[in-house]
Amino acid sequence: MLEFLLENDALSTIVAFGLVLIPAIIIHEAGHFLAAKAVGITILEFGIGFPPKALTLFRRGETEYTLNWLLFGGFVRPLGENFVRPNSESELDEERARLQREGAASGSAGRKPMSVNEARPGARIIFMAAGSAANLMTALLLFALVGLTGLPSILGGSAGIVAADVEAADMLPGLRADDRITRLDGEHFDNVPGLLALLQMKAGEQVTLELQRNGASQELVLWLPELVINNQVFVAQVATGSPAAAAGIVPGDLIVAFNSQPFEVFTDLQALTLANRGEAISLTVLRAGDQLELSLVPRLNPPEGEGAIGIGIVPAWHTGGLVLVEAGWQEGMQQLSLPEALRFSLDQLALFVRTLVNLPGQIIAGSLRPEETRLMSPLAISQVGGRFLQDSIEEDHPYVILSFIALISIALGITNLLPLPALDGGRILFVLVEIIRGRPVAPEREGMVHLFGMALLLSLMVITLVNDMMDPVTLLIP
Repeated sequence: MLEFLLENDALSTIVAFGLVLIPAIIIHEAGHFLAAKAVGITILEFGIGFPPKALTLFRRGETEYTLNWLLFGGFVRPLGENFVRPNSESELDEERARLQREGAASGSAGRKPMSVNEARPGARIIFMAAGSAANLMTALLLFALVGLTGLPSILGGSAGIVAADVEAADMLPGLRADDRITRLDGEHFDNVPGLLALLQMKAGEQVTLELQRNGASQELVLWLPELVINNQVFVAQVATGSPAAAAGIVPGDLIVAFNSQPFEVFTDLQALTLANRGEAISLTVLRAGDQLELSLVPRLNPPEGEGAIGIGIVPAWHTGGLVLVEAGWQEGMQQLSLPEALRFSLDQLALFVRTLVNLPGQIIAGSLRPEETRLMSPLAISQVGGRFLQDSIEEDHPYVILSFIALISIALGITNLLPLPALDGGRILFVLVEIIRGRPVAPEREGMVHLFGMALLLSLMVITLVNDMMDPVTLLIP
C-alpha cells in the first residue's frame, strides 16, 4: 500500500485530504462544541462540510451529527441560528418547543435549552474562540510529538581515512584506507581534531569505532596506544599546467614539510607559499609510503581561480599510520526530551505568527515571489499534503507530514480569528461591539453581514479551486 501511495499522486492527495483537512476541521468544530457545552449553549447540529446536507450520521441528545456535500469546512449550529443567520423569534420558539418535546419523550428532559444569543457576551466569546484554540493546541501537541519522535539534525562530523601504511596495521589494526569513522564508543564528534582528542584521552583503553566501509556500517574494537599527531596537507586536486603539475605532485599526495620544515597548522603552507612567490622552494611529499622531495617555483601571477602552486588542498592529520581528513557531516534524527520538545513546539508557533505578521509588509515591499503569496484551496493543501506524505514514507519517518498537519492547524486557527464576516473573528467583533454599545447589533443586520461574508468566502474558494485545478501548486514544489 505504501509503495502504491508513492507512485500515485492522486491517491496521495485523497489520503492527505483525510489526514490533514478533515481532522483539522473536526477538531476546530469540536472546540466550539465542547466550549458550548461548558457555557451552557445548546448545539443543534455538528456538521462536517457545508450544506446542503448529505446525510445524518447519528443523533445524540439535542445534537444532530451530519455529513454535508461541500467537504471544505465544517460548522456547529447553536440554538438560535440557522447556519449563518439568526432565527426569528417564532423559529426560536418552535426549535425550543421541539427540543423540550423530544426531551420529554425520551425521558431526558432537563435544563431549558439556551440559544447562543441568550448567553453572556463573555460566554459567547469563549464559544466562538474555542475552535481556533483547539487548532492551536493541536498544533502544539503535534510539534511536540515531532520533537519527541525525532528532528532531522546534524549529529556530528566524520573522519575519512585517505591513506594507511604498515604502521597502522601494528598500532591501529583493522582500519584501512577509504574507511569513514563516524563514532567512538557511541559518541559523535564535531570534526577530526575532536576525534583525535577523544583518541588521546582514551589512550590505553579498549574502544569501539563505528565505521562506514563500502557503504555498510561496521564496528571495530581495538586497544588504543599513545598516538602522536602530525598536521599535514592533503592534495585534493592539481591544476593542469601549474607548477605543482610540472613538479610531479598528484592528487592524493600528502605535503608534510615546506623547505624541510614541518607544518604546525594547515594554513602554514599557504602563508609560506605567499612569502616565497617567484623563488624556488622544496615540498616534502608522502606518496604510498614513500617520501619525495619535489622542487617548484610558486607563481607571482597565477591564473584566476588558481593559487601560486596550483593545487586544491584540505587539512589532514597523520597518526598511528593513518591519514585522516574531514569527511562531511552526519545527518540523522535527533529525539528531543519532553521539555525540549515543548520548547520546540512553542518556538514553531511563534515563528508562524511572526511570519504571518511580517507577511503584509513583505507583500507591499515586493520581496516575495508570486507563488509565495498564492492563496491555496483545500485541493492545493491536499496536493501539497500528498507530496509531504510521500516524503514521509520515503524517509520512513512521520515528521514531514506531522509538521505540515501542525502548520495547517495553526493556519486554520489563526485565519478563523481574523475579524472578517462569517469567520469566528467576525462574530467575536460583533460581541465586542455589543459590549462597548451596551446592546447587541440587530440580529437581522448581523446575519446579513455574515451571509454576505460567507458568499464572498465561498466565491473565493471556488476561484482558488479552479486556479489550483488548472495550475496545480505541486508544479511549484522543487
